[in-house]
Amino acid sequence: MDDEPLARAGIRHLLSQQQQFEITAEADNGTEALRLAQLHQPDIIFLDIQMPGLDGLSVLRQLANKPAVIFCSAYAEHAVTAFELSAVDYLLKPFSAERFQQALFKACGKIIHGLSRQPEPAAEYIDRITIRDPGRLRIVDVSDISWIESAGNYVDIHVYSQQKSYLLRDTMAAIESKLDPALFARIHRSSIVRKSDIVELRPGDKGDAEVVLKCGASLTMSRRHRTALAGLFGL
Repeated sequence: MDDEPLARAGIRHLLSQQQQFEITAEADNGTEALRLAQLHQPDIIFLDIQMPGLDGLSVLRQLANKPAVIFCSAYAEHAVTAFELSAVDYLLKPFSAERFQQALFKACGKIIHGLSRQPEPAAEYIDRITIRDPGRLRIVDVSDISWIESAGNYVDIHVYSQQKSYLLRDTMAAIESKLDPALFARIHRSSIVRKSDIVELRPGDKGDAEVVLKCGASLTMSRRHRTALAGLFGL
């Protein structure tokens, strides 16, 4: 679904070379894309980010039955949000036929995995953390947390919007298990970051990298944990 006829024609041409796929519908705006997706229930949807009416991210948020969604956009800055919403892939225009086929393979893998997997209870992750201070209890919303780092027998929780940090007596492994992995990533044995706060990745020469956050903080991503951001940066 794309508001650019040439872009849709390009995707249509690439799909025509794959015999196993059938195009059920096209739309030139987000509102129509949502209507057609709900009507036809396709297995795979290609979405642009910027479209009249609803943008592509809003379309994905409102889909009741989540298909395999591949974004095709000229704007890289929306990739983090797209993956947080469980998009299969994010193609930056212009993209090659090989890159397009790679995205299709990933979409097919998701579909096959979904068919073979038995339903499991949804994992429950915390949305607030209670921190004990002398004489009081402090509540920190998980949605406000930018990053967390190890501090001996404690974890140091950084809240960018308040420009403050709070010490919680807990281990990194324990706090990691309580956070939604769609939103947070363990990038080092001593640090966890909110994915949507990452603005830059500077690869090192030993498989490690420097991760820069919106607040300006710079953290180290170890080689061991680089797969945590593989979906965002194609590592």
